[in-house]
Amino acid sequence: MANGRAADILTPWQIEIDTDEQTITIRKRNKYLIGVDEDTLAFRFIRRITIDQHLIGADITIKAVGGSLTACGLDKSDCKRIKQILMDYNRQSKNKGIIFS
Repeated sequence: MANGRAADILTPWQIEIDTDEQTITIRKRNKYLIGVDEDTLAFRFIRRITIDQHLIGADITIKAVGGSLTACGLDKSDCKRIKQILMDYNRQSKNKGIIFS
């Protein structure tokens, strides 16, 4: 609420990182509370991860070829953990594919 996004309390963002399928999925219940909006992105298209920290919480933006994914109102530690998971995966799988170019 301190960031002006009171609706995020009722409909929080959910981020799923699947290293087996090499995808990252962001979900959020829509404003009518009926359906769920979902965006999925393959690891090989990720070009940049931006964390915008606020007084309370943080926003994460994952930029990719052709678009971006954004999740708002997350814990700062969760954003750092997501970034670290993707960076570690990139470091371990150099010959399978490149996340960041």
